[in-house]
Amino acid sequence: MEMIQFFSSDKRNLAGQFTYAVFTGVCGTLILVVFLNAILNVFLMMKFVPFIVAFNTAMTGYSLIDKCRERIRRNHVWALSAGLLTAVVTVGLLITFSFYFLGENLLGLKLSVFLIIIGAVGSELGALLAAKYFKIK
Repeated sequence: MEMIQFFSSDKRNLAGQFTYAVFTGVCGTLILVVFLNAILNVFLMMKFVPFIVAFNTAMTGYSLIDKCRERIRRNHVWALSAGLLTAVVTVGLLITFSFYFLGENLLGLKLSVFLIIIGAVGSELGALLAAKYFKIK
């Protein structure tokens, strides 16, 4: 009986909502990159990748705070970790896809680190926006 209570607790739901926020951020980034790659040159599309990552990690932070309002104590730490995880997974998948489809790495070390930093900042800003929005509402 205790095992059933453990799996139905808020911790599992919180982990699921964290995973959902990260998953939607990664999928949103990949969908936008594939769409832009279909209509633009690859090297022109790479100029838009930091903006795409920033937007989707901001949405990740906002979504996480929206789903887990009072259940998490340190909103900024959770949003930062969600943004970092989203950016790391996105960069890893973009490197994998660029090797698989183009035979070379389009993201260098500097751009990869820059995208991860943008992911952290974007998720913090998204969480800050969500906190202010729900405080006003």
